[in-house]
Amino acid sequence: MQGITITDQTTDGFLAVNLIDILQAIAPAVLTTQWQISHLECLGITAEQLHQIADTQQWISGALLLQLAAEITQVIDGKFQGQRLNENQPWLIITAVDSTAYDVETVDENILAQIRQQFQQVSELPILLTA
Repeated sequence: MQGITITDQTTDGFLAVNLIDILQAIAPAVLTTQWQISHLECLGITAEQLHQIADTQQWISGALLLQLAAEITQVIDGKFQGQRLNENQPWLIITAVDSTAYDVETVDENILAQIRQQFQQVSELPILLTA
């Protein structure tokens, strides 16, 4: 997988990106993906529902994730793993990092290109080689 980090900030130094912004930037792909959420800490109208989904390790549709993410004001931490139907490995992982950045990892270079175009402060994630 290749990856990027998004660190767009507001003028007062806060992260200017939320989960919904990333999902909308790659929306067609989100809708054809099943999602599992883990290590979640978030705030907003649908936070309790998202926490319940994460705690029970449910898989949810992309449409439901978009709907729930639209009502979240902040994702402090969380891992959102996307898997295509009939596949057993994630093809897309979005990770919220301590309210300071979002890491996006994927096997699809087109997704990374869309994100690079949508956001301003984007850097490459280092590729980790394991033995």
